Amino acid sequence: MRRNAPLALVASLAIAATMIVATPAAADSTTAGVAPTSAPRSLAPAALAEPDEPSALTPVAPAAPDGPTVAELAAGDVLRLAGLDRYATAIEVSKIYDPGVPAVFVATGTNFPDALSAASAAALFGGPLLLTPTAALPQAVYDEIDRLQPEVIAVIGRAPVVSDAVVKKLQTLAPTVRLGGIDRYATGLAVVQSTFEWATDAVIATGRTFPDALSATGAAGAIGAPVILVDGKLSRVSQAVLDTLRELGVERVHIAGSAGAVSSGIQSHLSSAGFVVARYGGTDRYQTAAIVNDAFFPAGSTDTIFLATGTNFPDALSGAALAGAVGAPLYITAPGCVPDVVRTSVSALGASLAVVMGGTSVVSDAAAANYGCLNPAIPTISGTPKAGYTLTANPGAWTPGASMSYVWYANGSPLGGGETLPLTEWLVGKRITVSVTASLEGYVSATRTSQPTAPIASAIPSTQHYPNPVTAGAYCAKQYEGWHAHTSTGVRVKCMTSPTDTRLRWRAI
Repeated sequence: MRRNAPLALVASLAIAATMIVATPAAADSTTAGVAPTSAPRSLAPAALAEPDEPSALTPVAPAAPDGPTVAELAAGDVLRLAGLDRYATAIEVSKIYDPGVPAVFVATGTNFPDALSAASAAALFGGPLLLTPTAALPQAVYDEIDRLQPEVIAVIGRAPVVSDAVVKKLQTLAPTVRLGGIDRYATGLAVVQSTFEWATDAVIATGRTFPDALSATGAAGAIGAPVILVDGKLSRVSQAVLDTLRELGVERVHIAGSAGAVSSGIQSHLSSAGFVVARYGGTDRYQTAAIVNDAFFPAGSTDTIFLATGTNFPDALSGAALAGAVGAPLYITAPGCVPDVVRTSVSALGASLAVVMGGTSVVSDAAAANYGCLNPAIPTISGTPKAGYTLTANPGAWTPGASMSYVWYANGSPLGGGETLPLTEWLVGKRITVSVTASLEGYVSATRTSQPTAPIASAIPSTQHYPNPVTAGAYCAKQYEGWHAHTSTGVRVKCMTSPTDTRLRWRAI
């Protein structure tokens, strides 16, 4: 199915740095149980046989691996691949590959389209994807490529994206080719045309944003399909895209993303052009990732998942190539927790190893362990904001089964817990808020805070109420005779005399 066998991640968490990649000869597709669906083109030293005729549109099951599979690890194991920045993270991913890789792909780390276009090609060849700034190749990247000893280096993008100086430095390591076009879409097609000899399946995703194409790379790798980026806002694909699909022998086109990402016009255009088309799209990027992976990876079909942030692209790019190479699903997540639709999909898959792209600031330990995000609600406060009345917290509709705890605040200072708050004269003039914290097993606890109330009104007419807390028993001036006040603990007092004392004092009433 590929120029190289899928990679083997052979390690436990304690010895993750010793992981290796195996590159045995390609297996017989008959014994694998799945017909080959693609082959590499110009970067490969040898061509593969033509594919069998495709069947009706059904996600092609991942082929049995041509070499060692991911090691059996205890459920819940996590392997985090992270560096100090996007370039170092890509190097950490690359370290999984043994020297002697057939190809290394190098793309800019400052934007996503070129690297995403290269990910499926890198997966096809069994080589890593490394990142570089435009102007100069980092020494650490150079050293890693030197270690890999590739047969060829493919630079993705024209000189304005990756400079000639970078190419010249790479040429000192191995034969180097540049694959680029006038824009992200032309570059993507140049990569596909230069690397895929044929393919029965192709994945189409928008090139305007990264999440859908990123999530599709694992599935694309599993079926040996190129990922082709298009301008999803247009009503049809370009003639160049149609020509590329036909030249490859593509019969099935899989659209990653909803009609808001890749228009219904594009879907109709591809169908009318003779391709069998299916769409995998959800209401947001996370649901789309889950739908794509549910379609291509049945429960128990893989022991590995990849997990990357859905909010930014740099750390995930190199992981996309690796996920495609091992034919493992790539999920995206919120930084602090896993959206419920992704959590459900991951749990159903039953993989034993999560390969996490990036540090804990982009994918937290809780997210890596598949702890879900609670569906939050903004609480409200009911009741009359006046001394002598009671306010009640209304938490709103959270994830069913979540338990709630409450903290009340007066002008930002905590007052205490409970679902209700009795109002005293001491709170007069203050605005009240309530924070609700929801907890549920298997989820990350979440807190939301209400809008503030109006200032608490006094139950005593304002003309007879002293505005500040006073001390019970303290003297009060003649001008305040008959006035009411409250102490700092909420005790109501009045400036008056007593039957045994003619002096004016603040006396309890």
